[in-house]
Amino acid sequence: MAAAGISVSDEEMRPAQRIKILLVDDTPDNLVSLEAALYGIGEELVMARSGKEALRHLLNDDFAVILLDVQMPEIDGFALAQLIREHPRYQDTAIIFISAALLTPLDQLKGYEHGAVDYLTVPFMPELLRAKVRVFVEHYRCRQALAQAQRDLHRTQLRAVLGRLAAGVSHELRNPMAALALQIDFLAEELHDRAPESAAIVAELLPAIQAQIARMDDLLQDYLSLVQVATIERTPQHLGDLLQAWAGEWQQLALSQGVMLRLDGVENLGTLALHPSTFRRALLNLVQNALDAMPQGGILTVRGQRTATHVQLQVQDTGSGIPPAQRAAIFEPLYTTKPGGTGLGLYIVQEIAAAHGGQVTVESVVGQGTTFTVTLPLEASPP
Repeated sequence: MAAAGISVSDEEMRPAQRIKILLVDDTPDNLVSLEAALYGIGEELVMARSGKEALRHLLNDDFAVILLDVQMPEIDGFALAQLIREHPRYQDTAIIFISAALLTPLDQLKGYEHGAVDYLTVPFMPELLRAKVRVFVEHYRCRQALAQAQRDLHRTQLRAVLGRLAAGVSHELRNPMAALALQIDFLAEELHDRAPESAAIVAELLPAIQAQIARMDDLLQDYLSLVQVATIERTPQHLGDLLQAWAGEWQQLALSQGVMLRLDGVENLGTLALHPSTFRRALLNLVQNALDAMPQGGILTVRGQRTATHVQLQVQDTGSGIPPAQRAAIFEPLYTTKPGGTGLGLYIVQEIAAAHGGQVTVESVVGQGTTFTVTLPLEASPP
Protein backbone atom coordinates (compact mmCIF):
# COMPACT_ATOMS: atom_id res chain seq x y z
CA MET A 1 0.00 0.00 0.00
CA ALA A 2 1.43 3.33 -1.04
CA ALA A 3 2.28 5.81 1.71
CA ALA A 4 0.72 9.24 1.74
CA GLY A 5 2.87 11.93 0.16
CA ILE A 6 3.49 14.92 2.45
CA SER A 7 5.78 17.62 1.12
CA VAL A 8 8.71 18.88 3.16
CA SER A 9 7.11 22.29 3.41
CA ASP A 10 3.93 20.74 4.84
CA GLU A 11 5.96 18.93 7.48
CA GLU A 12 7.85 22.09 8.37
CA MET A 13 4.62 24.01 8.80
CA ARG A 14 3.01 21.34 10.98
CA PRO A 15 2.77 22.24 14.70
CA ALA A 16 5.11 20.27 16.93
CA GLN A 17 2.31 18.75 19.01
CA ARG A 18 0.80 15.77 17.25
CA ILE A 19 -2.95 15.24 17.30
CA LYS A 20 -4.36 11.94 18.51
CA ILE A 21 -6.56 9.79 16.27
CA LEU A 22 -8.45 6.81 17.71
CA LEU A 23 -8.86 3.63 15.61
CA VAL A 24 -11.54 1.24 16.92
CA ASP A 25 -12.03 -2.26 15.47
CA ASP A 26 -12.36 -5.69 17.08
CA THR A 27 -10.31 -7.32 14.29
CA PRO A 28 -6.52 -6.85 14.66
CA ASP A 29 -5.90 -7.16 10.91
CA ASN A 30 -8.33 -4.30 10.25
CA LEU A 31 -6.48 -2.09 12.76
CA VAL A 32 -3.20 -2.89 10.98
CA SER A 33 -4.82 -1.91 7.66
CA LEU A 34 -6.09 1.38 9.06
CA GLU A 35 -2.69 2.15 10.56
CA ALA A 36 -1.03 1.45 7.21
CA ALA A 37 -3.58 3.60 5.37
CA LEU A 38 -2.77 6.53 7.67
CA TYR A 39 1.00 6.02 7.46
CA GLY A 40 2.85 9.30 7.02
CA ILE A 41 -0.01 11.52 8.18
CA GLY A 42 2.18 12.81 10.97
CA GLU A 43 -0.31 12.35 13.84
CA GLU A 44 -0.46 9.93 16.79
CA LEU A 45 -2.54 6.81 16.13
CA VAL A 46 -4.11 5.06 19.14
CA MET A 47 -5.75 1.65 18.64
CA ALA A 48 -8.61 0.01 20.56
CA ARG A 49 -9.92 -3.53 19.99
CA SER A 50 -13.28 -3.05 21.71
CA GLY A 51 -15.80 -0.41 22.67
CA LYS A 52 -14.77 -0.64 26.33
CA GLU A 53 -11.10 -0.10 25.46
CA ALA A 54 -12.08 2.85 23.28
CA LEU A 55 -14.04 4.45 26.14
CA ARG A 56 -11.05 4.07 28.47
CA HIS A 57 -8.85 5.90 25.96
CA LEU A 58 -11.47 8.61 25.52
CA LEU A 59 -11.66 9.24 29.26
CA ASN A 60 -7.89 9.73 29.51
CA ASP A 61 -7.03 11.64 26.32
CA ASP A 62 -8.41 14.07 23.76
CA PHE A 63 -8.93 12.85 20.19
CA ALA A 64 -9.52 14.88 17.05
CA VAL A 65 -10.87 12.02 14.91
CA ILE A 66 -12.33 8.60 15.70
CA LEU A 67 -12.40 5.83 13.06
CA LEU A 68 -15.06 3.41 14.21
CA ASP A 69 -15.99 -0.07 12.99
CA VAL A 70 -19.76 -0.41 12.65
CA GLN A 71 -19.99 -4.13 13.52
CA MET A 72 -18.40 -5.09 16.84
CA PRO A 73 -19.53 -7.89 19.20
CA GLU A 74 -19.99 -6.29 22.65
CA ILE A 75 -21.20 -2.87 21.57
CA ASP A 76 -21.70 -1.89 17.95
CA GLY A 77 -20.39 1.29 16.38
CA PHE A 78 -23.76 3.05 16.47
CA ALA A 79 -24.21 2.57 20.23
CA LEU A 80 -20.57 3.49 20.92
CA ALA A 81 -20.87 6.67 18.86
CA GLN A 82 -23.95 7.67 20.83
CA LEU A 83 -22.09 7.15 24.13
CA ILE A 84 -19.18 9.21 22.86
CA ARG A 85 -21.46 12.05 21.78
CA GLU A 86 -23.05 12.23 25.24
CA HIS A 87 -19.73 13.32 26.76
CA PRO A 88 -19.36 17.13 26.63
CA ARG A 89 -15.73 16.88 25.52
CA TYR A 90 -16.63 14.88 22.39
CA GLN A 91 -19.78 16.57 21.16
CA ASP A 92 -17.87 18.07 18.21
CA THR A 93 -15.36 15.26 17.57
CA ALA A 94 -15.30 13.84 14.04
CA ILE A 95 -16.48 10.20 13.95
CA ILE A 96 -15.95 8.28 10.70
CA PHE A 97 -17.70 4.92 10.42
CA ILE A 98 -15.82 2.12 8.66
CA SER A 99 -17.95 -0.75 7.37
CA ALA A 100 -17.04 -3.98 5.57
CA ALA A 101 -20.59 -4.25 4.25
CA LEU A 102 -22.27 -1.97 1.77
CA LEU A 103 -24.53 0.23 3.86
CA THR A 104 -28.06 1.11 2.82
CA PRO A 105 -29.21 4.75 2.97
CA LEU A 106 -31.20 3.83 6.11
CA ASP A 107 -28.03 2.47 7.75
CA GLN A 108 -26.19 5.66 6.85
CA LEU A 109 -29.02 7.78 8.23
CA LYS A 110 -28.88 5.78 11.47
CA GLY A 111 -25.17 6.46 11.68
CA TYR A 112 -25.59 10.19 11.20
CA GLU A 113 -28.31 10.23 13.86
CA HIS A 114 -25.85 8.57 16.27
CA GLY A 115 -23.10 11.10 15.65
CA ALA A 116 -21.21 10.10 12.49
CA VAL A 117 -19.81 12.81 10.25
CA ASP A 118 -18.73 10.47 7.42
CA TYR A 119 -18.73 6.88 6.12
CA LEU A 120 -16.21 4.69 4.33
CA THR A 121 -16.87 1.20 2.99
CA VAL A 122 -14.12 -1.42 2.79
CA PRO A 123 -12.24 -1.60 0.46
CA PHE A 124 -11.44 2.10 0.21
CA MET A 125 -8.66 4.21 -1.25
CA PRO A 126 -6.05 4.99 1.43
CA GLU A 127 -5.56 8.41 -0.15
CA LEU A 128 -9.25 9.17 0.37
CA LEU A 129 -9.09 8.20 4.04
CA ARG A 130 -5.97 10.32 4.58
CA ALA A 131 -7.59 13.30 2.88
CA LYS A 132 -10.72 13.04 5.04
CA VAL A 133 -8.74 12.64 8.26
CA ARG A 134 -6.48 15.60 7.41
CA VAL A 135 -9.51 17.84 6.93
CA PHE A 136 -11.00 16.86 10.30
CA VAL A 137 -7.62 17.22 12.04
CA GLU A 138 -7.25 20.75 10.69
CA HIS A 139 -10.79 21.55 11.81
CA TYR A 140 -9.82 20.33 15.29
CA ARG A 141 -6.69 22.49 15.29
CA CYS A 142 -8.72 25.50 14.24
CA ARG A 143 -11.22 24.89 17.08
CA GLN A 144 -8.36 24.50 19.56
CA ALA A 145 -6.72 27.72 18.32
CA LEU A 146 -10.04 29.57 18.58
CA ALA A 147 -10.61 28.27 22.13
CA GLN A 148 -7.11 29.36 23.13
CA ALA A 149 -7.67 32.79 21.61
CA GLN A 150 -10.91 33.10 23.57
CA ARG A 151 -9.11 32.11 26.78
CA ASP A 152 -6.37 34.65 26.08
CA LEU A 153 -8.99 37.33 25.40
CA HIS A 154 -10.80 36.44 28.60
CA ARG A 155 -7.57 36.72 30.60
CA THR A 156 -6.87 40.10 29.01
CA GLN A 157 -10.38 41.28 29.81
CA LEU A 158 -10.09 39.94 33.36
CA ARG A 159 -6.84 41.82 33.92
CA ALA A 160 -8.48 45.01 32.65
CA VAL A 161 -11.46 44.45 34.94
CA LEU A 162 -9.18 43.75 37.90
CA GLY A 163 -7.41 47.04 37.21
CA ARG A 164 -10.74 48.85 37.24
CA LEU A 165 -11.77 46.98 40.36
CA ALA A 166 -8.54 47.82 42.15
CA ALA A 167 -9.27 51.50 41.59
CA GLY A 168 -12.93 51.01 42.53
CA VAL A 169 -12.16 49.02 45.67
CA SER A 170 -9.57 51.58 46.71
CA HIS A 171 -12.15 54.34 46.32
CA GLU A 172 -14.87 52.32 48.05
CA LEU A 173 -12.62 51.49 51.00
CA ARG A 174 -11.85 55.16 51.69
CA ASN A 175 -15.43 55.91 52.78
CA PRO A 176 -15.85 53.18 55.41
CA MET A 177 -12.28 53.69 56.62
CA ALA A 178 -12.90 57.42 57.08
CA ALA A 179 -16.15 56.70 58.91
CA LEU A 180 -14.42 54.04 60.98
CA ALA A 181 -11.62 56.42 61.98
CA LEU A 182 -14.14 59.09 63.01
CA GLN A 183 -16.18 56.62 65.08
CA ILE A 184 -13.05 55.29 66.80
CA ASP A 185 -12.12 58.91 67.69
CA PHE A 186 -15.57 59.40 69.24
CA LEU A 187 -15.19 56.13 71.08
CA ALA A 188 -11.76 57.13 72.42
CA GLU A 189 -13.12 60.46 73.66
CA GLU A 190 -16.04 58.81 75.44
CA LEU A 191 -13.79 56.23 77.07
CA HIS A 192 -11.41 59.03 78.15
CA ASP A 193 -14.07 61.39 79.55
CA ARG A 194 -16.23 58.71 81.18
CA ALA A 195 -19.41 60.85 81.13
CA PRO A 196 -22.62 59.32 82.59
CA GLU A 197 -24.03 58.83 79.12
CA SER A 198 -20.81 57.23 77.77
CA ALA A 199 -22.10 53.69 78.00
CA ALA A 200 -25.09 54.50 75.79
CA ILE A 201 -22.90 56.31 73.24
CA VAL A 202 -20.40 53.43 73.14
CA ALA A 203 -23.24 50.96 72.69
CA GLU A 204 -24.43 53.02 69.71
CA LEU A 205 -20.97 53.38 68.15
CA LEU A 206 -19.93 49.72 68.32
CA PRO A 207 -22.59 48.39 65.86
CA ALA A 208 -21.69 51.17 63.43
CA ILE A 209 -18.01 50.23 63.67
CA GLN A 210 -18.87 46.58 63.15
CA ALA A 211 -20.97 47.44 60.08
CA GLN A 212 -18.11 49.41 58.50
CA ILE A 213 -15.68 46.56 59.16
CA ALA A 214 -18.14 44.09 57.61
CA ARG A 215 -18.47 46.30 54.52
CA MET A 216 -14.70 46.47 54.08
CA ASP A 217 -14.50 42.70 54.50
CA ASP A 218 -17.16 42.24 51.79
CA LEU A 219 -15.21 44.45 49.40
CA LEU A 220 -11.96 42.62 50.03
CA GLN A 221 -13.58 39.18 49.77
CA ASP A 222 -15.18 40.12 46.44
CA TYR A 223 -11.88 41.39 45.10
CA LEU A 224 -9.99 38.30 46.31
CA SER A 225 -12.59 36.02 44.75
CA LEU A 226 -11.98 37.61 41.36
CA VAL A 227 -8.21 37.39 41.72
CA GLN A 228 -8.39 33.70 42.68
CA VAL A 229 -10.91 32.61 40.07
CA ALA A 230 -8.34 32.72 37.26
CA THR A 231 -6.12 30.14 38.97
CA ILE A 232 -8.53 27.71 40.64
CA GLU A 233 -7.90 23.98 40.52
CA ARG A 234 -10.98 21.78 40.50
CA THR A 235 -11.20 18.38 42.17
CA PRO A 236 -14.01 15.78 42.24
CA GLN A 237 -16.60 16.78 44.85
CA HIS A 238 -19.94 15.31 45.86
CA LEU A 239 -22.12 18.29 45.07
CA GLY A 240 -25.12 17.15 47.10
CA ASP A 241 -23.03 16.85 50.27
CA LEU A 242 -21.59 20.33 49.74
CA LEU A 243 -25.02 21.88 49.20
CA GLN A 244 -26.42 20.21 52.32
CA ALA A 245 -23.50 21.57 54.37
CA TRP A 246 -23.79 25.09 52.93
CA ALA A 247 -27.57 25.09 53.45
CA GLY A 248 -27.02 25.46 57.19
CA GLU A 249 -25.47 28.89 56.61
CA TRP A 250 -28.22 29.85 54.14
CA GLN A 251 -30.89 28.75 56.63
CA GLN A 252 -29.51 31.10 59.29
CA LEU A 253 -29.52 34.02 56.84
CA ALA A 254 -33.04 33.20 55.66
CA LEU A 255 -34.52 32.90 59.16
CA SER A 256 -33.02 36.25 60.16
CA GLN A 257 -35.05 37.86 57.35
CA GLY A 258 -38.27 35.89 57.75
CA VAL A 259 -37.64 33.83 54.61
CA MET A 260 -38.37 30.12 54.26
CA LEU A 261 -35.56 28.06 52.63
CA ARG A 262 -36.47 25.04 50.51
CA LEU A 263 -34.05 22.51 48.99
CA ASP A 264 -35.31 20.53 46.01
CA GLY A 265 -33.45 17.71 44.25
CA VAL A 266 -29.99 18.53 45.61
CA GLU A 267 -29.30 15.10 47.15
CA ASN A 268 -28.59 13.10 43.97
CA LEU A 269 -26.46 15.44 41.89
CA GLY A 270 -23.45 13.14 42.01
CA THR A 271 -19.79 14.03 41.69
CA LEU A 272 -18.57 17.11 39.86
CA ALA A 273 -15.19 18.78 39.38
CA LEU A 274 -15.36 21.87 41.61
CA HIS A 275 -13.29 24.34 43.57
CA PRO A 276 -15.43 24.26 46.74
CA SER A 277 -14.60 27.62 48.30
CA THR A 278 -15.08 29.70 45.14
CA PHE A 279 -18.22 27.81 44.12
CA ARG A 280 -19.62 28.31 47.62
CA ARG A 281 -18.96 32.03 47.20
CA ALA A 282 -20.92 32.08 43.93
CA LEU A 283 -23.96 30.37 45.46
CA LEU A 284 -23.77 32.52 48.59
CA ASN A 285 -23.88 35.63 46.39
CA LEU A 286 -27.00 34.31 44.64
CA VAL A 287 -28.64 33.40 47.95
CA GLN A 288 -27.88 36.84 49.41
CA ASN A 289 -29.28 38.50 46.28
CA ALA A 290 -32.46 36.48 46.65
CA LEU A 291 -32.81 37.44 50.31
CA ASP A 292 -32.24 41.11 49.48
CA ALA A 293 -35.13 40.87 47.01
CA MET A 294 -37.51 39.69 49.80
CA PRO A 295 -37.27 42.27 52.64
CA GLN A 296 -40.81 41.41 53.72
CA GLY A 297 -40.17 37.65 53.72
CA GLY A 298 -40.92 34.99 51.14
CA ILE A 299 -39.68 31.63 49.87
CA LEU A 300 -36.11 30.91 48.75
CA THR A 301 -35.77 27.68 46.72
CA VAL A 302 -32.46 26.06 45.80
CA ARG A 303 -33.19 23.40 43.19
CA GLY A 304 -30.84 20.88 41.58
CA GLN A 305 -31.14 18.73 38.46
CA ARG A 306 -28.69 16.34 36.77
CA THR A 307 -28.93 15.41 33.08
CA ALA A 308 -26.72 13.16 30.94
CA THR A 309 -24.32 16.02 30.24
CA HIS A 310 -24.89 18.81 32.77
CA VAL A 311 -25.86 19.75 36.30
CA GLN A 312 -28.19 22.69 36.83
CA LEU A 313 -28.61 24.62 40.07
CA GLN A 314 -31.38 27.18 40.43
CA VAL A 315 -31.70 29.85 43.11
CA GLN A 316 -35.28 31.14 43.02
CA ASP A 317 -36.94 33.86 45.07
CA THR A 318 -40.49 35.19 45.37
CA GLY A 319 -39.36 38.80 45.51
CA SER A 320 -40.05 41.89 43.47
CA GLY A 321 -38.31 40.75 40.29
CA ILE A 322 -35.78 42.57 38.11
CA PRO A 323 -37.05 45.13 35.58
CA PRO A 324 -36.09 44.31 31.97
CA ALA A 325 -34.08 47.53 31.67
CA GLN A 326 -31.79 46.40 34.51
CA ARG A 327 -31.54 42.76 33.51
CA ALA A 328 -29.06 43.32 30.69
CA ALA A 329 -26.56 45.06 32.99
CA ILE A 330 -26.71 43.01 36.19
CA PHE A 331 -23.65 40.89 35.32
CA GLU A 332 -21.44 43.89 34.54
CA PRO A 333 -18.69 44.66 37.07
CA LEU A 334 -19.37 47.56 39.47
CA TYR A 335 -23.05 47.72 38.45
CA THR A 336 -25.40 47.91 41.42
CA THR A 337 -28.83 49.24 42.33
CA LYS A 338 -28.38 48.60 46.07
CA PRO A 339 -27.32 51.33 48.48
CA GLY A 340 -23.91 50.31 49.74
CA GLY A 341 -23.60 47.45 47.24
CA THR A 342 -20.20 46.59 45.77
CA GLY A 343 -21.47 45.92 42.25
CA LEU A 344 -19.36 42.76 42.11
CA GLY A 345 -21.65 40.01 43.38
CA LEU A 346 -23.24 38.79 40.14
CA TYR A 347 -20.12 39.49 38.10
CA ILE A 348 -18.23 37.16 40.48
CA VAL A 349 -20.94 34.50 40.04
CA GLN A 350 -20.55 34.75 36.28
CA GLU A 351 -16.75 34.47 36.43
CA ILE A 352 -16.81 31.53 38.85
CA ALA A 353 -19.32 29.68 36.67
CA ALA A 354 -17.13 30.31 33.60
CA ALA A 355 -14.06 29.06 35.48
CA HIS A 356 -15.96 25.80 36.03
CA GLY A 357 -16.79 25.54 32.33
CA GLY A 358 -20.38 26.66 32.87
CA GLN A 359 -22.63 29.67 32.70
CA VAL A 360 -25.25 31.56 34.69
CA THR A 361 -28.54 32.84 33.30
CA VAL A 362 -31.44 34.77 34.78
CA GLU A 363 -35.21 34.77 34.35
CA SER A 364 -37.37 37.29 36.16
CA VAL A 365 -40.95 38.51 36.27
CA VAL A 366 -41.56 41.82 37.97
CA GLY A 367 -43.81 41.29 40.98
CA GLN A 368 -43.34 37.50 41.00
CA GLY A 369 -39.65 36.79 41.51
CA THR A 370 -36.33 35.85 39.94
CA THR A 371 -34.55 32.60 39.11
CA PHE A 372 -30.80 32.38 38.55
CA THR A 373 -29.64 29.15 36.89
CA VAL A 374 -26.05 27.93 37.07
CA THR A 375 -25.32 25.24 34.45
CA LEU A 376 -22.13 23.18 34.78
CA PRO A 377 -20.88 20.42 32.43
CA LEU A 378 -20.34 16.94 33.75
CA GLU A 379 -16.80 15.66 33.49
CA ALA A 380 -15.46 12.15 33.48
CA SER A 381 -16.20 10.53 36.82
CA PRO A 382 -13.17 9.51 38.83
CA PRO A 383 -12.32 5.80 38.72
